[in-house]
Amino acid sequence: MRFSTRCSVILLGLVLPAPSALALTPPSFSVTDPHHSRLRQLESRAFALFNSDDYALSMSQKTRDAWKRLHAAAMKTKVGGKPHPLAGVALINLSSMDQIDGRNPDALARSTEGLALLAPFADAYPIAWMQGLSIRGFVQVALGDVAGGADILAQASHYMDGYIARTPADKLDKDAHMLRSNIAFSHAQALTRLGRNAEAVEAQKASMEARIAAAGPDSADTIGSYYTYAQMLARADRDAEAESYARLAVDKATDHVDRKHPSYARALEALGLLLSRTGRRAESLDYLQRAIAIKRETVGTDSLYFQFGLQNLGTVLLPLERYADAAPLFMEAESGFRRIEGENSPQSARALAFGASAGIAEGRRDEAIEQLKAALARVRAGSDKDRDIGQRVYPYLIPALIAAGRAEEAHAAAATFAAETRQLDNAPAFPLAQAAMLAAWTAPDRAGLRESARRLAGVLRDGATLNDNGELTEDQRAGLDTLLAVAAQTQDGALALDAMAVLAGSRIAQANRLVAQRLVADPALAARVREVQDRIKALEAADSRLLRALATDRDVAAARAARAIVAADVEAARSALARDYPRWVEARGGERPDLGALRTGLARDEAMLAVMPAFDGVYLLAVGADGARVERATMGRAALVALVNRLRGSLTPAGFDRAAAQDIYAQIFTPGILATLGKARTLRIVPTGAFASLPFAMLPQRPVARVDRDTPWLIRRFAIEVQPGFATGASARSRIAARDQRFLGIGAPQSFASGSGSGQRGGAMLAANHYFRNGGADIHALSELPPLPGSLTELEAVAQRFGPDHATLLVGAAANEGALRSRDLSPYGVILFATHGLVSGEMEGVTEPALVLSPPAAATPGEDGLLTASEVAAMRIAADWVILSACNTAAGENGQAAAYSGLAQAFRYAGAGSLLVSHWPVRDDASAFVTLETVKGANRGLPRAVALQRAMLKLIRSRQDGAAQPYIWAPFILMGH
Repeated sequence: MRFSTRCSVILLGLVLPAPSALALTPPSFSVTDPHHSRLRQLESRAFALFNSDDYALSMSQKTRDAWKRLHAAAMKTKVGGKPHPLAGVALINLSSMDQIDGRNPDALARSTEGLALLAPFADAYPIAWMQGLSIRGFVQVALGDVAGGADILAQASHYMDGYIARTPADKLDKDAHMLRSNIAFSHAQALTRLGRNAEAVEAQKASMEARIAAAGPDSADTIGSYYTYAQMLARADRDAEAESYARLAVDKATDHVDRKHPSYARALEALGLLLSRTGRRAESLDYLQRAIAIKRETVGTDSLYFQFGLQNLGTVLLPLERYADAAPLFMEAESGFRRIEGENSPQSARALAFGASAGIAEGRRDEAIEQLKAALARVRAGSDKDRDIGQRVYPYLIPALIAAGRAEEAHAAAATFAAETRQLDNAPAFPLAQAAMLAAWTAPDRAGLRESARRLAGVLRDGATLNDNGELTEDQRAGLDTLLAVAAQTQDGALALDAMAVLAGSRIAQANRLVAQRLVADPALAARVREVQDRIKALEAADSRLLRALATDRDVAAARAARAIVAADVEAARSALARDYPRWVEARGGERPDLGALRTGLARDEAMLAVMPAFDGVYLLAVGADGARVERATMGRAALVALVNRLRGSLTPAGFDRAAAQDIYAQIFTPGILATLGKARTLRIVPTGAFASLPFAMLPQRPVARVDRDTPWLIRRFAIEVQPGFATGASARSRIAARDQRFLGIGAPQSFASGSGSGQRGGAMLAANHYFRNGGADIHALSELPPLPGSLTELEAVAQRFGPDHATLLVGAAANEGALRSRDLSPYGVILFATHGLVSGEMEGVTEPALVLSPPAAATPGEDGLLTASEVAAMRIAADWVILSACNTAAGENGQAAAYSGLAQAFRYAGAGSLLVSHWPVRDDASAFVTLETVKGANRGLPRAVALQRAMLKLIRSRQDGAAQPYIWAPFILMGH
């Protein structure tokens, strides 16, 4: 019997199962028995039709009739009192046609009957037997019996392994290996749905190996096996192996497959989705965008394949907060799904809901409300059973209705959301907690609102802890936005601090991603981290059980007691990890802050202000001597972020957008916030997102017509210190003592281009991505860096202040990685880097923030002339102060940049007390002035924030050219705690 090549192609995309025990073929039976030649003729005719290159003919009624004639004739022909096995072969091929046509119940019935007829003769028709098992298993899974289908597929795989083992290699053809690949593929898919990911990996590996045997290592079909194997490895948390196979698929597709073949675009898409999953979303965009461009050109837009590509790209853009880019993709997908699947397409409803959530983030609330309601109506018009759309819609719709003043609609929606969430089997803790809080928030008496909000905050905090990359999903960010809105309405400072700590911690963890990866390479730490994460997963399950008990008002006391035991276990594990590995905890965003401890840790003349863009809004938390206040800025997140970007874009040596600066000041420093800050003279600011790139010092306290030496900048009101997160306790090193301080200056590096000087070629600074290639420094790009003629002068001026016996300079060729690494840095109280700093808000992979040093004289392992953030983090620094007098060493270049670029974070992590860093490329003479004056002030005993404040004000009053303009004096920030 010949194997159906059509079935080979089709089964590549299926999830299949396997059979029950079978009887051996009777020894007297022969497939070539001349008495049955007529049956074999009928079989050949049916196969010829089924394998026709004309797809319409192969799936026609004529083909079905041919199989039915074979079945009828074989049923009348008896072998040992049983129908001839070709009756079963005919039914199995009819079941294949049923499955292709989407008639799964018919396919299941026919495959089951066909296998029963074929079972006594299975060894005589091994291919048909395994094909029947595959079809039966697939449709069993498709109809919801995943466990049963997986068992069938396991039996099919076992039988196939035996068939391959006992058949001589020269008797095995391509079709046999292809069927083996298809069965293993389907088994892997079923195992994945059951959460048995380790077994799924092995099954998919077998599928891949069989596909290589059938089609060779470079075929388009095999490339599909590579990226499917990568996906399975990723689900099993074997990310490094997954990436290697995903990249292999892309490389093979690039070298061996026409770009019009579906495997080409799918390989790009698979790698892009894997990179996104492992926290490298920006890096993934190129692959996903290329995949969509190829799909648009080759298969067109009238396919589900294309629409899912649009939706995948949109979902990657959402966590990057690129909502304006994501929304059009979702709306195009929505239109495409509706065009293909009909007006009530569930996929179109999901795309519409995604687009609406992006619209809310962009400030289009009223439009988004109607879109969310339309998404709900569309799905429910098609099927009353498809309720999961509510999990995407209600968490966005309800807060939007509340903000729009539509309280009754919000209350009704919240009640429906709570009821639907209770009906979900094994609902995760997050939607249960979210539904409970939204129900309490919209209730007329708001009973239990604070308790349910605190519970949701804990679930969100634990969920963020489980993410190794530190990223928040847009659902988590929207949930935190809701918590902050509740905190602002109820003036619950502790709740606001909880939610803000998750937002800030996410940014810190993203900035320190590579640092954390380097640390967790320690097996002991890795084991401890996984132990804590496992316990947090147990806590999430306990949360889910408690929330379900509360929702149904059954067994609440028992669920609460069980959760308390698990929660105590988690807290003990967290505390032990923080005690034994404090640097890991700092790199991951810090411990949960406490509002009381935070207030106690403020000095007598200090206050704290957090400025946090969440999802829809920007939230403010002021903590002063007399209390705390939570506010939501009157401008939405999108509008206020756009204003910050407008101000940053307007800054030049000649001026800036004064109206934008004043509007930002008015949004943040409201009367209520100023009253809470009180008479504090030093302000600790905790900003995230776009506000990490905002030079707060230059905000004018009242409208100004022109800039001069007396402009009322915020720096006149407050000495400002910036923190990436919420540190408790006053700085143990708030002052620098002049006595016995030693100074180390590194900079004015030798040029990559000419081998002399501090860079000889001009040109604009580019993002750090431009200076890396294939995991290392790009020498050509580094040679294009513009010169820093004042860096040597700056280093020498500061060194002179300390005196020759207390100052060391590493300049020119000596400013290299080897010289720095070989030096004991512990004696130095002040370390100054005067060189280029490379940062970006969207660096991925090995592309890290870095300081440019001199290239090594000869090829040296581990040295490339770039001191990266993860290399800095491995250093041991005891300096009270590290000064990064380099371009762009504060935050990244856009509103989505991680907190303070990761470069400043790395120095803090390495042990530095405080850092002086810059927001944008700094004029050399201004940098030297501020650096020297700040060090002088600190050495006189001034608090460092005050020393920087006085240095800035002195520069403003100086006679240096343009010094009153904030472009010259405002980029400097003090980063501490």
